[in-house]
Amino acid sequence: MKETNLYVYSEPERVAESIANLIVEKVNAKKEQGKPFNLAISGGNTPNILFSMLAEEFADKVAWDSVRLFWVDERCVKPDDSESNFGNAHRILLKHVPIPKENIFNIQGDKEPTEEVLRYQKLLKNELPEKNGFPFFDLILLGMGDDGHTASIFPDNMELIHSSTTAAAVAHPITGQKRITLTGDVICNSEHIIFLITGHSKAEILEEIIHEKGDFERYPTYYILENCDAELYLDDEATEKL
Repeated sequence: MKETNLYVYSEPERVAESIANLIVEKVNAKKEQGKPFNLAISGGNTPNILFSMLAEEFADKVAWDSVRLFWVDERCVKPDDSESNFGNAHRILLKHVPIPKENIFNIQGDKEPTEEVLRYQKLLKNELPEKNGFPFFDLILLGMGDDGHTASIFPDNMELIHSSTTAAAVAHPITGQKRITLTGDVICNSEHIIFLITGHSKAEILEEIIHEKGDFERYPTYYILENCDAELYLDDEATEKL
């Protein structure tokens, strides 16, 4: 795999703290330029730790009026469902910080998936600047699943790594749960792409991806890292096999 910046910390909380500091720096720099900061977020345990930090010790450090928040992917559930990425972000972060409601652009998981994909594609086109023919984010936060997926691009829908569409409806390969996800070329088009990966369960797949071993070619995360300028923020457990 091509050379990628790796930042390793002792525990998930320190990973989250480092990302929080980075967000503060980048948002406030945009604020000084009189420009908004377009951020796309993912769900998961480590992002939840990050959201909690941003809502508490970092709450008064972020220029929230400059943040415009989008979602990388969403499960097709109601927003009050425990699996809703928007719901969790709202509960942990959004209800505690003064981000304007009009700056929140969530995927509506309780809508009919095909129609919601079309709505979100149009929203991305209308609300974001364009670069290389695709919507342009200032920062995208990604995770990695135990099967090597990222966003909701799974090993069985690799065609979404390169797609002319900006969002797509997919199904989880095991549970069949419907999801909506950004596609790979939109992700790669971002100014900054950051993976937050923590825990023992990620160590073996991360080793395969970094060292191009085993089933690395099956993992969507590999292709994002290979094709995009991304950075990896990891804890010690995730790197124990590197």
